[in-house]
Amino acid sequence: MINKEDINPLVDSEFFWYSLIEGDQIVLDADYYEEGKLILRKGFAYEVLAKTERDVSDIAFIVQSDVTDKLISVHPFLVGNYLISPVKYRLN
Repeated sequence: MINKEDINPLVDSEFFWYSLIEGDQIVLDADYYEEGKLILRKGFAYEVLAKTERDVSDIAFIVQSDVTDKLISVHPFLVGNYLISPVKYRLN
């Protein structure tokens, strides 16, 4: 049985970040705005193009905005759902 004390969103988001790879897709819980402008939409699947890790507390998925076409950094804490790609990419 899981108690509320056992749930740590930051640890869960870090585990989630390590579990997904490039090519998988993430879906946000809410619309994402920068400087008052819509950048990413809730419920839309964005392909993970890359992952960044500056340190343990600074991890992110990199996706391309369907609104602005810019690359956007998304913290795993903002992700509500995900889709695993059936095709796995190989890096040379």
